[in-house]
Formats: sequence, structure tokens, C-alpha cells
Amino acid sequence: MLGYEEEFQRLLSINNQLTAFDLCTHLKLLGYTGSQRTVDRRLQEYRASKSKERFFAQEYEPGEQAQFDFKESFAIEFTCGSKEVNFHFGTLPYSNRFQIKAFPFKNFESFMDGVHSFYEVIGGMTKNIRFDNLSPCVKKIRSGSERIYTEAFDRAARYYGFGLLPCSPGKGNEKGDCERDIRTHARRIGAELSISGHKFEGFEDLNEWLLGYCRRHQAEKSKELFQNEQTFLRPLPRRDESILCRVSTSDVTLYGTVRIGTSSYSVPDAMIGRPCRIIQTPFEVVIREISGLKREIIHERAADCENRILLEHVLPSLVRKPGAMVRWAHRGILFPDERFRRYFDWLCQRFPGTSEREFLRSINLIQHTSLEDIATGIELIMESESSSPFTDLKNLLIGPGHRPNDQSAQNQQRLSPKLSMYDSLIPQPLIEESAS
Repeated sequence: MLGYEEEFQRLLSINNQLTAFDLCTHLKLLGYTGSQRTVDRRLQEYRASKSKERFFAQEYEPGEQAQFDFKESFAIEFTCGSKEVNFHFGTLPYSNRFQIKAFPFKNFESFMDGVHSFYEVIGGMTKNIRFDNLSPCVKKIRSGSERIYTEAFDRAARYYGFGLLPCSPGKGNEKGDCERDIRTHARRIGAELSISGHKFEGFEDLNEWLLGYCRRHQAEKSKELFQNEQTFLRPLPRRDESILCRVSTSDVTLYGTVRIGTSSYSVPDAMIGRPCRIIQTPFEVVIREISGLKREIIHERAADCENRILLEHVLPSLVRKPGAMVRWAHRGILFPDERFRRYFDWLCQRFPGTSEREFLRSINLIQHTSLEDIATGIELIMESESSSPFTDLKNLLIGPGHRPNDQSAQNQQRLSPKLSMYDSLIPQPLIEESAS
């Protein structure tokens, strides 16, 4: 290390968390020819010579404070595949009572829903909350504990009436109880799920599991202290969507969508141009017609720059304007899996002049049955080399003479057609081969 000690110490003064590998890599760029082991020994000596940071045990009064924070994104297995979720942790530092809830995004709605859900579980509210300077809550940091809060968070704080104790920038240790719970339980949850191989149906299923996990892992001492702390908790106001959610009004565009930030959400044709109330919850976007029939459309909430366009909303118009399909910005949703792509290619070869219309009319049967039933039907239609694909598909799935209506598939009972009744559509050699 001779000749490189000054640079060695300069680097550690910039970032005390640098490893021997990091230091050795940088020093070699300056001409250092020694080994990483030498740098590692010097690093251990350097850290041993520094005075250790003293920690001071903190005492809290019952009902005085709750601490909240998000865990960085965490991979969880769902039946539809792996998803990155965010764990919202809440802790009572007096009794060490903790609670965890999972959300798809780290935003204002998720943070406040986590706070309210925590108070619902413990049965009341604390006097103050301590939290990090989350951007959905804090607009600007000033000296000391002075903050300029976002309008939504300021309104929520006034509604609940709790005191705000923001941590100093970079001082997450000021809510050390919550930080400790995050590290401990994120590791335990990851280990438990990796061993069990459990997969969740959705966030509701995951949060039910987390409720059970939290009940199982509350320490006995915590339970006794919590019983005492409950007597000091304040009443919790009712859930109010105008406080917990982002609420706005907007007219539906001529594209049949509502725009929220960088994402678009579809509605049926009948709602185009209508004024709507838009409620953004942590998990959903609810679009409610303000007047008239007051229809309500619910979408799973999309990430920034993603869209939620439902087939049953757009297909009736596309059937009337099949040429629009070719350059439609969201045409990818017309091919939910490879079977639909093969069907469209088959139609283009067999019926080049009307392929788009035949394809769209076929998928529009989603107004009366499921996509899976349609996919099964179009495979039979292709095998039978049908000369009237849509008519044969409609007869196969919903019967001849059926008149369309406006009721969407999500409001109907799923159909289970007896496909054996239509074996006559399949060439005889294929039937004999299947029987053998």
C-alpha cells in the first residue's frame, strides 16, 4: 500500500461502505500492483481503528407513535407468474406490534392505505406517525423537521389528525424499530415462501397470508404490551375514498379511453364523451359515469406508460371499422395468445378481402363467452377448413339464431359448449386418428 495510503483514505472518506474489491480496482487504475488481500487487511485495520457508533435505547409512551416505511420491491410468485411487490410496514415502537401489507406500487394511495389498514388491525390510532421523506407525501424538505407536504398528504394528515414526525434526510435510523422489522421479516417471508413454494392468486390472497404471518410472529411480550397500548389509542375515522385515493373528473375521449398520467383505460362506446369520476386506489382504477346510467368500469391499476384496454370495450367499434385494426395503437391485445395469431394468418390466406372483419367478428363473441372457448372454437374451425368461419364459430359456441346484446362476458356465466356435437365439422381422418 506504500504510496497509495492517501488515496485509500480519500476514497473511504467519500464512501465508507466501499469493499476491498472496489478499492483495489480503483487503485490499480492508478498503478497499484499489490494484491486485493493486502487491501483487505488494510481495510480491516482502518475500520478497527475508527471509534464505534454508540446506540441509545429509546423509550416510548403507549399510543404515542407509529412508524411506517416501504420495503424495496420484493419478488413474489403468483399463479400468473412472478411479480415485484412492495411491502408496507407499520410498527408500534412501544409494544413492538407490527403489520405488513403488500402493494403493486409505492405511491400516495398505497402509503395511506397501508397506514389506515394498520390502524384498522390494531383497533385505533396513535398520536403521531414517523415516516421517511417519501416523494408522494413530501414536496420539499426544509431545515429541521419543517416540510412542505403534497396537497393530498396534507389533506390526509388533517383528516386523521395525527402529528407528523418526518425523519431527517438519510436518517432512517430515526424510525429504527420499523427498519429492524423490515429487515427481519422481509428475510423471514422470503425464506418461508421459498421453502413452501406457495403461489398467490392475487394481492387479496397475498395480504390474507400476510395477516396470518403477522399473527404467528407477534412476540409474547409484544402481545402483553399491546393489550396495554390499545387503551391509549384514539378512534380511527372511517375510510374516505376522497382522502385515501386520488379522485378526479374527466370526459371520456373520442378514443373511448380515460387518460391518467401516462396510462390509458378503456370504457364501452356508450360512455364516449361522457363526464366521469375517476378514483385511483392502490390496486384499481374505478371510472364512474357522473350522470345518466352512471355506469362503472373497474380496471386493474397499470404501471406508468402501461395501458388497460379491454377487448369487450373496443371490439364493437372495430367490427364496424375493421380497417382501423391494421394501424391501431393497441392492436396487440387482439392476439392474446398464438392461437389467435394463427387464426388471423389463416383468414388472410383464405379470405384476403374480408380477413380483418371475419377475425374481429369472431373475437367479438367475447361479449357472450370466454376467450378460452373462442380459442378452442377457432382451432376447430381451422381444422375443418370452414368456408364460413364466423357463422360456424358462432353456431358452435352460442348456437344458431342468437342475437347479440350489450351484456359483457364478465357479467355472464361462463359457457361450456359440448364440442362433441360438432364433430361433423372435422374431417373424418382426423376423428379416426384421435380415436386410435
